[in-house]
Amino acid sequence: MKTMSTWPRLSKAPIVEGLIDIRVERSAGVTFDILKAACDELAADFPSRQDRRMFVTQLNFSPEAGPTSQTTDDGPDGVILRSADEKWVVQFRLDGFTVSRLHPYGTWDELKGKASALWPKYMEAAKPIKVVRIASRFINRVQLPIGESFEKTFLTNFVIGPSLPQSVAGYLLRVVIPFEEQNAMAIVTQSLEGNTTDCVFDLDAFSEQPQGIAENEMWRKFDALREVKNGLFFGSITEAALERFK
Repeated sequence: MKTMSTWPRLSKAPIVEGLIDIRVERSAGVTFDILKAACDELAADFPSRQDRRMFVTQLNFSPEAGPTSQTTDDGPDGVILRSADEKWVVQFRLDGFTVSRLHPYGTWDELKGKASALWPKYMEAAKPIKVVRIASRFINRVQLPIGESFEKTFLTNFVIGPSLPQSVAGYLLRVVIPFEEQNAMAIVTQSLEGNTTDCVFDLDAFSEQPQGIAENEMWRKFDALREVKNGLFFGSITEAALERFK
C-alpha cells in the first residue's frame, strides 16, 4: 500500500461527504439533557440544532394475520448540529460522536482537526466508559459516462452471466474486506438507482475493539484508517477514470 505522501492529488475529488465517527460504551449516568446542554454551548458555531430520535420497528409474521409491524419511539438519543453554511454536521449521541464535512470537501487535516477540537467537549459531557469503535467514512458520487461499460470506471466490479441481457437499470455491490495489519475492516459499496449516471461509491473503514481504544492512540489510528480508505479508492478506480478527477 502506498504511503500518505504518494497518493495522487485530485483537485476534483468526487467526495460528497467525509466523516469521522467514534462509538463509545456509554456512561449510565449521562442523559440526553446533559448532551443537549453541552450542545447549547456550541450555538455560536452551530446555530442549527435538532434532536436525534431512536425508532425501533418490530416485524411479526403470522400465517393467519399476515405480516404486521409495530414502531416505538424510544425518545431522543442525541443532538444533530449544523454550521451556518451547512457544510459541517456534528452529532453528540449517547452512544457516540460524529463529525461530517459535506461538499465541497477540503482536506483530511481539516476534518480530523475539527473532530479533535470538538471531541473534548463531547468527552466532558458524555463521560464515556471507553471508545469501542472508530470509523473513517467517505461517500463519493462518481459519474459514469453514458454508453461506457462499468469496467471503464471501476476495477472492483460485478459480472452478469453471458446468457443474460447486459444492460443494467440499477445495481448494489457490497464487499467487506479485512485489513489485518491495521486491525481494521472496510465496507465498499457501489450503488446505482433509477435513471441516473451517478454511482454512489461508499468507503467505510473502521476498527472495532471491545476492550477499548486509548485516546492517545485513537487519532493515530484514524490516520491509518484514512490510508485504508485511500487504498480502497485508488485500488478500485481505473487510471482513465482518475484523469477525470485531477
